[in-house]
Amino acid sequence: MKGKIPAIIRKRLPMILVVIGILLIAYPIVGQIYARYQEEKMLEEWLNSIDVSDFEDFADADPEESLARLQETFEAEDGGDGSAGTGGSGNTGSDGEQQAGDGGTGAGGNAGQKSSASDLSNQKVLGIIQIPKIKVKDPIVEGVEASNLKAGIGHIPGTPLPGEPGNCALAGHRNYALKKLFRRLDELESGDEVIIITKTETLRYAVTEKVVVEPDEVSVLLRGSDKSIISMITCTPMYVHSHRLVVFADLVERVPKEP
Repeated sequence: MKGKIPAIIRKRLPMILVVIGILLIAYPIVGQIYARYQEEKMLEEWLNSIDVSDFEDFADADPEESLARLQETFEAEDGGDGSAGTGGSGNTGSDGEQQAGDGGTGAGGNAGQKSSASDLSNQKVLGIIQIPKIKVKDPIVEGVEASNLKAGIGHIPGTPLPGEPGNCALAGHRNYALKKLFRRLDELESGDEVIIITKTETLRYAVTEKVVVEPDEVSVLLRGSDKSIISMITCTPMYVHSHRLVVFADLVERVPKEP
């Protein structure tokens, strides 16, 4: 009997190795799915508890100063907004583009996950932005500090909130480790849909225009004074970050949430 055990193991060893290999491949994927599930559950809880008065202090902010702060945040991210921390190593993602490494953030194996519970724990969440064409689904948080843009898409203080009259300005990294955020923003064309879900309603926007401007160009914040629009801002070109890509979209429909 003892002599048969090694033979059985040798016979089944290839299958065992295949199973181990599958588990090693599946582990990070399952981890990302679970992290995403946690994030969406947390966002739903926060959307049900948002108090608009929480954002009154930010409404008095100077949007031009906020835009200047955004540029500082972009530039502080290792010479641009492509990597988190310093010394990150690149790797190639499933879409064939190089993705910046997390290098030195202390996030370890979780660096490639979407916004985690720890990223969002100290954020003021306004809602969720969805852009079906480029597969964006991320939280909108108040502010444009490094911690804000690590957690999701930042709302520029001093600009209107989503759905309010005027230009609601939103900023996001082009690529933050494996979080894609506004990475594919340049693919949007006129008519493409952008959806923002808030505590009280679902807002549907249609893209109208995209422009490339200098980093300190404040005119992008001055549009839409007579209607509700959003301007989505990120760095361009990819990995160079010398200019800003801005995509504008007009509010075309608002659907109140059912009680």
